[in-house]
Amino acid sequence: MPRPAVRLEAFDAVRHEPLLATWLRRPHVSRWWGDPETVLRDVRNRPEQGGHALIVADGSPVGYLRWQRASRADLDEAGLTEIPDGAVDIDILIGEPAQVGRGIGPAALRLLLGRLAAEADVPLAGMVTSVENHAAIRAYEKAGFHRLRQFDDPAYGRCWVLVADLRPRA
Repeated sequence: MPRPAVRLEAFDAVRHEPLLATWLRRPHVSRWWGDPETVLRDVRNRPEQGGHALIVADGSPVGYLRWQRASRADLDEAGLTEIPDGAVDIDILIGEPAQVGRGIGPAALRLLLGRLAAEADVPLAGMVTSVENHAAIRAYEKAGFHRLRQFDDPAYGRCWVLVADLRPRA
C-alpha cells in the first residue's frame, strides 16, 4: 500500500472539536491521552507559545498534533533539567484506527519539525510517552526523535522522554 500524502491543516476548534472529541474517546487513543474533557479544555485554551493542527492524509482528517514551548519551571519540576530553554513539547494522535501504522504520524511530525527548525530560537523538540506505547516510540524514532531517558509520570507511570535536536549543524 503506498504511503499517504500527509499535510498539516490549521485546527479550527469550533469546526474540528467534535471530530477530535470522537477520536479522544476511541480506546486506542484514550488509553494514552486520558480524560477527553480535560484534553478538549486544553485544546480550547492553547497557549500563545504553541499551536495545533489537524493531520490530513490523502485529503481526509485522520489525527491531531499540538505543540507548545516548555517553560523552564515545568521542565525543572519534572526533573528535566537537561532540556534547554526554548524547547517545544509535542503531542500527537492518529484518531482513525485504520490509519494507524501507515507512516502518517512520522510524516506529520517531520512536517512540524521542519517548521520548528525554521524558527531560530527552537533548539529542541521533545515528546513523552509511556514505555509501554511501543507503536508510538517506533513512530517518533522514525520521525527523527531519539530516546533521552526514562522518568516516572504520576498519571502514566514509567515514560520515555524522546527528543529531536533542531540546532543547526556546524
